[in-house]
Amino acid sequence: METQPKLPPLTDLRSALDQESYEWLSANAAVVLAALEREMVRGATPNQIKMFVIQHYGRKDFAARIEQAARHIERQGVVT
Repeated sequence: METQPKLPPLTDLRSALDQESYEWLSANAAVVLAALEREMVRGATPNQIKMFVIQHYGRKDFAARIEQAARHIERQGVVT
C-alpha cells in the first residue's frame, strides 16, 4: 500500500481561500455574513457554525464556505 506524501501546511493558500469565501459572502449573502459575525461574537466557532448549517439545512457546500469565512474573520482578530 502506497502512502501519500505529507502536504505542507499551505497556510498562505488556506488564508487566501478563506478570504475569498468571506468576500463571496459579502457580495452574495451579506445578511448571512452579518449573522455569522454576530454568532462568532457570541462565541460560536467556525466548526460549530458549519455543523449547524449542515444539521439544520443540509447545505454542505454552503456550510464549508461559511466555515472558511468564519476562519478568515477569526484570523483577522475581529472576534475574540
